[in-house]
Amino acid sequence: MRAQNTDETFNESVTVTGTYRPEIKEFDKINVAPQISDTSTAMRHKFTYDVTTRRLTSIYSPTRIKAAKIIGEPTSRLYNSYVKLGFGNYWSPMAEIYYNSTRSKKINYGAFVTHNSSWGTLGKRKKGVTFPETYYGKNHFSQTGATLFGKFIVGDKVQLATDLSFENDYNLYYGFNDSTLHLNDSALFGVHSNTVNYRDSLKVKDYRSMYNRLAWNFGVKNLSTDALGYSVNLKVSNLWALYKQNELNLNIDGDVHYAFNVGKKKYKAIAYMHLLWDGYSCTAKPGSSMAMPLGYDKNNAPQPTVESSFRNLFYINPYVDFLLGSFKIHGGFTSNIENFSSADTVRFHIYPDVEISKSFLKEAFNLSLGAVGTMEANSLDVIRQVNPYVGPYATLRGTSHYDFYLRMRVNFSKKLELKLYGEFNMFKNDLCFQLDTNYVLKNVYKPLYLDYKRVKAGGSFSFVNDEMLNISLGGNYYYYTDKTLPYRPDFDAFFTAKFNYHDKWLFGLEALVIGQVRGSQTITASDGTVSVETLPLRYGLGAELEYRHNRALSFFIKADNLCYQRYYLWSNYPSQRITFIAGLTYTILTKKK
Repeated sequence: MRAQNTDETFNESVTVTGTYRPEIKEFDKINVAPQISDTSTAMRHKFTYDVTTRRLTSIYSPTRIKAAKIIGEPTSRLYNSYVKLGFGNYWSPMAEIYYNSTRSKKINYGAFVTHNSSWGTLGKRKKGVTFPETYYGKNHFSQTGATLFGKFIVGDKVQLATDLSFENDYNLYYGFNDSTLHLNDSALFGVHSNTVNYRDSLKVKDYRSMYNRLAWNFGVKNLSTDALGYSVNLKVSNLWALYKQNELNLNIDGDVHYAFNVGKKKYKAIAYMHLLWDGYSCTAKPGSSMAMPLGYDKNNAPQPTVESSFRNLFYINPYVDFLLGSFKIHGGFTSNIENFSSADTVRFHIYPDVEISKSFLKEAFNLSLGAVGTMEANSLDVIRQVNPYVGPYATLRGTSHYDFYLRMRVNFSKKLELKLYGEFNMFKNDLCFQLDTNYVLKNVYKPLYLDYKRVKAGGSFSFVNDEMLNISLGGNYYYYTDKTLPYRPDFDAFFTAKFNYHDKWLFGLEALVIGQVRGSQTITASDGTVSVETLPLRYGLGAELEYRHNRALSFFIKADNLCYQRYYLWSNYPSQRITFIAGLTYTILTKKK
């Protein structure tokens, strides 16, 4: 950046048509220390669409950065805590409580508590119909979390950060209607009846799943602007679940980076060495008399046995970033060693980590070409978040993939941006799902690991007019070499719009379309022909409105699935037709300091 330019003289007249609004111009920031994702908890976006627990994200957008204050000027009051409460149809309460410490250059701490649940039923019983196909009974879920966090800066050069969190996730395997229950009552209850509906005698504990997760993270990072930098992070989590399941994860990652000049100090470069160890200890102690989730064919299915396994994944990722004018070159590789104690095998993988980027027209146009790859651990914690209806004692494997891509970005102005991209992906042991045949109700899933190749092409367009209006739309097309992949759409598309009217009224709109997918349930026609079901195209529309009464109090209402469709993201699991929730947010002000 040049503060002055004595080679040119500008002589322009300016007509001021409004009040002066000081603001900071957008600029690119070079982050010396990379942001490392937590492989023990991060979930790959296999499905950018989710299940009926979905809620729209907040439409709040930060306002402009105001002009810097003069030293000695009294500080403004700080909004450091808030309480958000809401309630919706299907008996759906939600709550958020957030607290953050007051201003301090050295220390910061706080707490965050959330709750989101629903206690309704799905479908209605028809008068005169004993076993309706449209009644699925209770489809309860509950998600509760609490986090304590803190950060402390030592001597203006070292940052210490930590957080302690607890999560409770409760769900039901509700994917069976009254007709399915009737057809299998003899296998489940030992008696077949054409007059008795056994759902009335069911208890939610008979077909529930519940996970508890306790996690602690601790990190050290230097803040010095010297050439040499480092960061180290320790992450420990313990997941325990019903049916005597337990998963302990220890994750240690760190990096050392060194900045230097090249080409007679004309260009800059940063060299990194990133190391990671991801270890898992998994145990299952079902016991001979323990009841499995409703639907388990105890007469024909195998009895679960006690299991214990260890998995270790080691990553070494050296790379160098070069900033050569309009060129940006990222070069390196990732080597990975995986060890699974249950199979007594050690596998070694090496992946590319390369990207070349070129900017044109003062960075208004950018092209990037790259090749990357990695091994991802499909832990129990990851699997249950991708598919909440996976059964106990899921098989765990790591997914290996190579990704080759070409990306283009065009900035027509500060407000208009277009992105286009194409990818070629090679997957080995990619995480998919199928219905578990040990459950006669076909309401429980198990992991399925498949090898295939994929071509992906897509793009997005966005318009941002300060904090007043934000519009985005985009989509993806997918081509798979394996045409039998379950739950993989051939395309998806989205549209979002956010409108801020004088920081008083906030409007949000979101639309999503997902192409049809191949399910995992077989269908036998009247002529005996067997086929695999296809889940039809799914489309959804959500909206939200927030009214800010003042700086402390606001009211909101959110609605989802306004198209009123009964869509399926997983076979046998229909969604609620429309959901809404209304509530308020109260922000707590602190005293001036």
